Amino acid sequence: MPELFEIFNPENLSLGYTKERRLVHEDGDWHRTAQVYVVNAQHELLCNLRHPDKDVFAFLWDVSIGGHLSPGETYTEGAVREMWEELAVTLQPDDLSFIGFVSINGGDVVKGLYDREHAGIFVWRTERPAEDFRYQEDEITRLAFFSLDEVRHYLSVDQPAVSFIPLTETYLQILEMVERSL
Repeated sequence: MPELFEIFNPENLSLGYTKERRLVHEDGDWHRTAQVYVVNAQHELLCNLRHPDKDVFAFLWDVSIGGHLSPGETYTEGAVREMWEELAVTLQPDDLSFIGFVSINGGDVVKGLYDREHAGIFVWRTERPAEDFRYQEDEITRLAFFSLDEVRHYLSVDQPAVSFIPLTETYLQILEMVERSL
């Protein structure tokens, strides 16, 4: 059964219908996601190398754990669910710190797909080392902690040693939000 996304306008108001995931990314429809920025005591960010079979931004490093919201799902519900699905971490809503919303208007030029999402941004603090997480292997290939300065550097240079999803301006804005919340 195809995964359905609720469709929103650029102002994040529901348009009252759903569409298949594939069509949403082909047509560039606005939809919602939850992103959890996992930060340790050293203020390092848990990043994940996306699986090579992902439909958008395959085999690139991502700065957050998260995903698309199901129709009718709240941002917090989506964040809690995604942490369980992707990292096998059971959280309560109060374990997360909500730090704001960001509208992301990007695309995967390699695959010719659009990624227009209204993202709810959360921070979760942990003492776990990266190797202690059990990740969803069809979503994530590898986990590693990077300092916020390292991530900023990799996002800002033309030929980075580590390739992140190319949403530089948006990610730098979110990293600023994350750092202010610590």
